[in-house]
Amino acid sequence: MSDKRSDIIDIIMLYSTLVLSDQLIDLLEAKAGDKLSIGYIEYNDTLTPIITKDDAGHKLNKNNTISFRGKQRNLLTQFGTNFWAEKVDGNIILKGDGVPVYVTVNKAVHSYLTKEIIEDRNYEINKLTNYEF
Repeated sequence: MSDKRSDIIDIIMLYSTLVLSDQLIDLLEAKAGDKLSIGYIEYNDTLTPIITKDDAGHKLNKNNTISFRGKQRNLLTQFGTNFWAEKVDGNIILKGDGVPVYVTVNKAVHSYLTKEIIEDRNYEINKLTNYEF
């Protein structure tokens, strides 16, 4: 089941910051001080970013921003710089304005991402030394 809200940009990526909409904050049931994480799942045969509340994530500031730098930011930019949130099967997926990354091309990388990022909540993207788009 899908809760589609495609008319609202929910995340705008600036140089080292993600700016989140009030609507997305409400959807996450988040407040300033909560920690948010970006992870990845397979959805419609594409690697798709998701956003979750997570103790290992980035702190949400009072102005609805989180600091987002380095390799994690570089990976997310492959999906775009503006994102629309959609709740699908309990996940809040982020549809970006970039080109979709099809996971069927390299299932081994997807398996690694799933294990390291989704299941273990290990966000050390720098371990993906052989990952190219």
